[in-house]
Amino acid sequence: MVECPICQKTVLLSEINRHLDSGCEAFCDTASSPGLLSCGLNPGCGRPLEVAFISAVDDKERPDRIHHTTPIARPLVKESTKRVFDQQQSCEEGKRDTKTEHTRKRLKPDNAPLAERVRPESFDDIVGQSHLVGPNGTIRKLVNEDKIANMILWGSSGTGKTTIARIIGAVSRRRFYEIGSTITTVTEYKSIIEKASEDVEKERKPSIVFCDEVHRITRSQQDMLLDAIRTGRIILIGATTENPSLTIRHGLVYKCAVYTLTKPKDADVRNMLHGVVEEQGLHSHLLDDELLEYLSNFADGDCRLSLNLLEIACDLSKRDGMTGERLRNSLTMHLNYDRSGDQHYDTISAFHKSIRGSDADAALYYLARMLKSGENPLFIARRLVVATSEDIGLANNVLQTYATSVYSVLEKLDIQDAQASLAQL
Repeated sequence: MVECPICQKTVLLSEINRHLDSGCEAFCDTASSPGLLSCGLNPGCGRPLEVAFISAVDDKERPDRIHHTTPIARPLVKESTKRVFDQQQSCEEGKRDTKTEHTRKRLKPDNAPLAERVRPESFDDIVGQSHLVGPNGTIRKLVNEDKIANMILWGSSGTGKTTIARIIGAVSRRRFYEIGSTITTVTEYKSIIEKASEDVEKERKPSIVFCDEVHRITRSQQDMLLDAIRTGRIILIGATTENPSLTIRHGLVYKCAVYTLTKPKDADVRNMLHGVVEEQGLHSHLLDDELLEYLSNFADGDCRLSLNLLEIACDLSKRDGMTGERLRNSLTMHLNYDRSGDQHYDTISAFHKSIRGSDADAALYYLARMLKSGENPLFIARRLVVATSEDIGLANNVLQTYATSVYSVLEKLDIQDAQASLAQL
């Protein structure tokens, strides 16, 4: 028994907290005398609790200076208030945990886009990458032999980089951590690497860390991954649409094998769309072979884009009065182009080769594509000046003077007034 520091009532030691929370109204022992705090260690000792405790520690040094002191009182908090606070705190922690788990979990199949619902789950279902994941593919052999090494998957959008990484994680039976370059913080990077280090000690083999858009992570994050690779704590699989040699730290590229993913052929994309229509039951008189042919050509080797277009076409086909021509006109696509990445150099290279091969239609196409995508017209004019020297040369040396004149026109006029000059050249 102990004495309450507020009301001086005698309360069981195990009930003192609940007694204080109730406002000194409950859990009282009225049968006992409210004078002294009984010693809980030795029942019946007859000394206050403080006296018993201090005497046990320092009885020889201070035998005469021990006095009964009232313990410091707790703030009076109602039980209901305390429980509400605890519930709110646990609720907030639950929300944070739920949110973290939600960001890491993929969407459920019913809510996911068509491209996610039909994502391949084995190497045999991947379209157009037989040189890597086919029966004799390089990556497939490494996975089957359990000799997975650090790698970077380099290819354009919709070629299967993320799918290959996830299948590697599933087939290899290793722990698989997936991080995003734009949504994962430095703290989460450290946490993932620490968990992967613990996995090495438990399972005796490194875990796989997949980093999508690895070219966009910061230098400090690249250093963290590089250090984990050097010590053998993780196996890194990176995915990028940019040239790794130009956008990723040299030390990281040096430690990884770079595999190039090619664009699937239009025929392969068309066959994939046929299979998806049959598998998902997307039957409509408008989703015929002609439309699937149109979608496969329209996607330009991007499997994800072709599936997204198919899903849109399926929804549009259910509208009243929809025709095949109206359906095709409703499907639009932006040009995949960036002024500082691979598309910039690939397009200008194709432009040069078209001029060198005397293919006027192709040259005009790439010129229009660059202008439509917002390329700097002065850059195009400079490349035309170079082309007149390198690709044409003495065959028609007058064109160099004309190209220089077009460049001067562009410096003085707006592109809307000078684009005809570029096309004529």
